[in-house]
Amino acid sequence: MRRRLASLILCGGVAVLGSACATKSFVETQVGATESKLTQQMSATETKLRETADRAGENRRAVDVADQRLNGLDLRVSEAGARASSAETRADLATGAARDVEARLSQRLASRNRYRLLDTKFVYFDSGQTEIRGQDVNELEDVAKALAADPNAILELQGYADSRGSDRYNRELARERGEAVVRYLVQRHGIELRQVRAISMGKVVLGAGEKVSPETLARARRVDIRLLAPWSSWEDAQGQIAPTAPEQTVTPIPAPREPATISALPGQAEPVQPPQESRTYAPARERLPEFLKTITPKDLGGEDR
Repeated sequence: MRRRLASLILCGGVAVLGSACATKSFVETQVGATESKLTQQMSATETKLRETADRAGENRRAVDVADQRLNGLDLRVSEAGARASSAETRADLATGAARDVEARLSQRLASRNRYRLLDTKFVYFDSGQTEIRGQDVNELEDVAKALAADPNAILELQGYADSRGSDRYNRELARERGEAVVRYLVQRHGIELRQVRAISMGKVVLGAGEKVSPETLARARRVDIRLLAPWSSWEDAQGQIAPTAPEQTVTPIPAPREPATISALPGQAEPVQPPQESRTYAPARERLPEFLKTITPKDLGGEDR
């Protein structure tokens, strides 16, 4: 009985041990398979993570490049805005300058027939003569220089004779004296006839209480030369000399000076030069704006000769 019980116990123990061994092997097999699967899954996950990290790095680099491009674009937009603002400022300045030029041109065109007296000179003649005397050549030379410097300047010549003789004779004599001055300027210096206007004033009538004397007769035998320039030319000259000088009105003709020497009246005293305005014979045409140099007398309503 005891032997049978012991055998049963021994057989049960062996069975339990065999079963335990079989269970351990199975478990080890299952654990190995599970570990293998986990290892594969971890490897796949690590691979995916690396790929994700690489793509994230590429995305960051792309974002950085895009940021740089945007910064460059912002800089170019700022430069374009600054250039547009500068262009707008220049356009405003150009518009203002054009309006100013238009206003000045309108003013000049409105004053195209206004002239200012620049200087008055006198050329004297011997009794009954129409020839230019040597002592008066310098006066005509100065006048010729002034006319050559400003093509818009003009001369007004008024010929006179003394009170002796008939009115008709004195008118002819005064006319010939004015023509003698014109011929001298045209032939010697090439002055254009459009710049010279001459008229015969006939004999000089003595004032109340004035007596006939060799001196009064000598002063009567003359040609008054009035040098005039358009207001635009004079304003340009004054703008170069004294920009703040006030505008002046036309000055009256000063009293004629006495002649230096007169062949018909020997021993005459040295003449007294009348007060004259300061001369502005500088080339006014060189100071005119370019667009005004192209304007002809015909454009201003005058005759184009």
